[in-house]
Amino acid sequence: MKVIRIVLFTALALLTATPGIAQKKKNKKNKKHKITALALYDGPELPDDQQVRLKSETVGKKYAYFIAVDDKGIPNKSLTKGAQEILLLPGEHKIQMRFVSKGQIAIPIEPFETFSFEAGKAYVVKFEHTHGKGSYLDSAGNTRIRIWIEEIGQEGVLIEKTVNGFGKSLK
Repeated sequence: MKVIRIVLFTALALLTATPGIAQKKKNKKNKKHKITALALYDGPELPDDQQVRLKSETVGKKYAYFIAVDDKGIPNKSLTKGAQEILLLPGEHKIQMRFVSKGQIAIPIEPFETFSFEAGKAYVVKFEHTHGKGSYLDSAGNTRIRIWIEEIGQEGVLIEKTVNGFGKSLK
């Protein structure tokens, strides 16, 4: 009789706890994937036609995030996590990114040349990454990251650069 009570009590405890655990896991997943744009201007949020939206693509375990605009750092959570979507006022801006390939590399990239972003437009930062081979120094020196900005919905590269695994521009 005592064994039956213990089994029933354990089963009841598991049935009661399981939905709560499942709900916590579900909420954690939703929070993890929530992406919001970081407004990098003072004042209230502006309508889309009065601001510029920049976002960075993610390809598998590779992505880039914004670390500075106009030489002003953007707060980030860690070496591998930062803003992947930002809102700016229209005009000329100098954008700096950090490229991350999880398990391989996380490097700040020299800033893009100053570029004039237009109000009401959205832009995407894209990249191609080729990881170098050999020792750490050889690998970093042979790594190639081509990173560029396109206007969303339009074909063509607006501004681009290619860097090595140290984040330094290659000519």
